[in-house]
Amino acid sequence: MPTATQQLVLKEDDVFIVSDETGNIPPDSPLGLYYRDTRYLSRCNLRLNGRELELLKATNSESFLVNLHFANELIVGDDGSRVLPQTISIRRNRLVLGGLHEQIRLMNYNRTPVPVCLQLEIGADFRDMFDVRGFPRDHWGTVHPPVLDGATLHLRYSGLDGLDRCATAVFSPPPDDAEWLEATTDTADVPDEGVMIPSVDSTVPHPTIPSHPVRLTWNLTLPPDESVEIQFTFAPEDKGTPFSGLSFDQIATRLRQAHSDWRQGSTSVHSTNDAYARLLAQGAADLRILSLAVDAGYFPTAGIPWYAVPFGRDSLITALQTLMLNPALARGTLDVLAAYQGRSVDGWREEQPGKILHEMRFGEMARLKMVPHTPYYGSVDATPLFIMLFVETMRWTADEGLYTRFLPNVLAALDWIDTYGDMDGDGFVEYVARDAPNGIRNQVWKDSGDSTQFPDGTLAATPLAACEVQGYVYAAKAGLAPLLAAHGDPERATRLTAEAALLKTRFNAAFWMEEADYYAQGLDASKRPIPTITSNPGHCLWTGIADNDKAALVAQRLVAPDMASGWGVRTISRDSPSYNPMSYHNGSIWPHDNAILIAGLRRYGRRAEAIALATEFYEAGLQFQFYRLPELYCGFERRPGNGVGPAEYPVSCSPQAWAAGAPFLLTQSLLGLEPSAAGGVTTDPWLPAWLPDLTIRNLAVGARRYRLYIAVRAGTPTVECTEEAQTTNTA
Repeated sequence: MPTATQQLVLKEDDVFIVSDETGNIPPDSPLGLYYRDTRYLSRCNLRLNGRELELLKATNSESFLVNLHFANELIVGDDGSRVLPQTISIRRNRLVLGGLHEQIRLMNYNRTPVPVCLQLEIGADFRDMFDVRGFPRDHWGTVHPPVLDGATLHLRYSGLDGLDRCATAVFSPPPDDAEWLEATTDTADVPDEGVMIPSVDSTVPHPTIPSHPVRLTWNLTLPPDESVEIQFTFAPEDKGTPFSGLSFDQIATRLRQAHSDWRQGSTSVHSTNDAYARLLAQGAADLRILSLAVDAGYFPTAGIPWYAVPFGRDSLITALQTLMLNPALARGTLDVLAAYQGRSVDGWREEQPGKILHEMRFGEMARLKMVPHTPYYGSVDATPLFIMLFVETMRWTADEGLYTRFLPNVLAALDWIDTYGDMDGDGFVEYVARDAPNGIRNQVWKDSGDSTQFPDGTLAATPLAACEVQGYVYAAKAGLAPLLAAHGDPERATRLTAEAALLKTRFNAAFWMEEADYYAQGLDASKRPIPTITSNPGHCLWTGIADNDKAALVAQRLVAPDMASGWGVRTISRDSPSYNPMSYHNGSIWPHDNAILIAGLRRYGRRAEAIALATEFYEAGLQFQFYRLPELYCGFERRPGNGVGPAEYPVSCSPQAWAAGAPFLLTQSLLGLEPSAAGGVTTDPWLPAWLPDLTIRNLAVGARRYRLYIAVRAGTPTVECTEEAQTTNTA
């Protein structure tokens, strides 16, 4: 499988495609076109005269459009004639809107006509996303052989859930020939422990359903100095064909307008440091393609390819990171998660009244209840994060309609924290490892099976109270209290203030490790501190639960060499016996985690440490293609002068929502940017040397929009803030 930066990714609404860098989808790979957790296109390979094309350039400057430019290899005709390499230009343009749209244009730079054979292999296995990821199953429905009717190719799968999933490809001009290839049986991969984690790097195959690929051929004669064009669309049939009468260029124009509306409704950030501005611009573009348009705004799905679905924790943290970018993400997140808030007790799905969902799926395996994601509620932190987002959204928007609409959901979430969340009545919120094969052992953001262990390698027994979860609960209660008081509920506000203060006192007593000058990762079932040194306590700085003296010691440890790699803070100390820089959670580096740590350092006034980590974050971000931050990367030590950038984690999601949102939380932290209760914004800039200035336009606070200019002159920051003209575009 290609790494994240070798993949080409396009998504719009609930359809996305992941291909290799040439635009092809080879067999026996997890690449493909997906819709509602089903892979509708598992093969899509373009060739000229049976040969691979030579890629000259791939351009993805517009996140919804890919331009691929190829040249021919040597062509030897049946009569011995020769067409020299790189004399025929082949451009392959691709976008996604309701399905896949491609425009293939061939240009002949020879002085004589050139006959060529353009071939496109199409195949669909209709596999469920969990199946592609390696979740074990031993029975499937039926993939029917494709049917070609003139210019239209029909593909169909009869699922075990009683649904027929169909797709249609339409070609212009129609192909001259079609060859049905031998049915193939691809392989999937058996997962490692923790089936909810991507496992495509496993090597043990198991059988799966056959696909029936077809090779379509166009026999073309290319006139000299002229172009020949082929267009095709490929779409799931239940998406309809609203664009069937439009050309590729017309569809591209519609998409450009939709993305322009998003940009105009969002905050823009500019700087004389163009690289930093591009990092932010790419994040904003990625958030747009990852998000689903809902009535209240936009709902950010977690990431491509594995998690392009509603996701509680990821969507909530993304929305918290990006209130300065566009509060429509927060409104949409609250809207969707409130709609699916738990209402009953269901052990299979781990649902409880007031609980916020973890993950929701729509494919065959979910419909057959082979997985519990309809939705699945197996996370302990999404519920307090929901309250945190509600509080922060009110601070930024002062939206009384939002307050009235979601307050009942917030109060239900509070009830869950105090009842189901606090399993033993000790004042801490815990989770239990589920024995069911479809459950998640660790129900926090580090959710791989081995992410919570003692230094001797023993897995921590549950019920387990994670340190960062207590911080989220503290921030939820402490933040909600003044909001309730301002809305006529002083009694509940007083109670929440007292509960938050007590939680902070008890947390600092129970979780602090004097010998390590650091917080424990958590408390196990016996209330023993888990002494492994991790990045998790940095979240306790972000939420404000840490005592000031302890926060100073945590800050110093976060920038120590065992934690800070030079490319960012690792999830676990390099000195830990379980450290592995290539692991998912035991030594890797996550952009969203680092942004949260920097926000925590800002909260406690730790300027030197915050700027040091911000510099590592920024310099790492410059190393990735398109300035796109992946979900995570490896935690190897940075060695100055060797010219080697951060090593990619092989199956990370890219783009990924909370990675895309991380630069905005970083920017907010560097500026000390806060919405003011009296209206407007306040700032306290900590600009590092590599970021001499920032210009922020269209910043939404309440009903107003602001322009900020921040620059450092002779070591002194200058801040200019002006109110901008009102805009009605809230995309």
